Amino acid sequence: PITLLIIDDDPDACHLFKMILEKEGYRVLTTTDASRSLRLIKEKSPEIVFLDIKMPRVNGIELLRRIRKIKKDVIVIMLTGYATLDTARKAMELGAYDYVTKPFDLEAIKASIRDALEVKASD
Repeated sequence: PITLLIIDDDPDACHLFKMILEKEGYRVLTTTDASRSLRLIKEKSPEIVFLDIKMPRVNGIELLRRIRKIKKDVIVIMLTGYATLDTARKAMELGAYDYVTKPFDLEAIKASIRDALEVKASD
């Protein structure tokens, strides 16, 4: 199955993502910790990473930079409740595939996953 990694400092958001996306047939890994997320990316090679922009200690933009250094081809979809044009632009410049705002729309998330996997398959 396709492996997804959810990186969000809110454990409830991680749990919700896991419950919903596992029902869709995905293997879902979650973490609230930036350092652990990098280890999971190296060890488990998820196809898609959902990354919260507002994280403690290391913000999502910086974590995206670090992810790109260790795995350039992973698809990263940014998550935020505080969408700004500047943040979205910066994330896209660093190679984020998409940007999803909170509260989450399940259909939009599923569509983003499908689109990302189609893009990855065509590469």
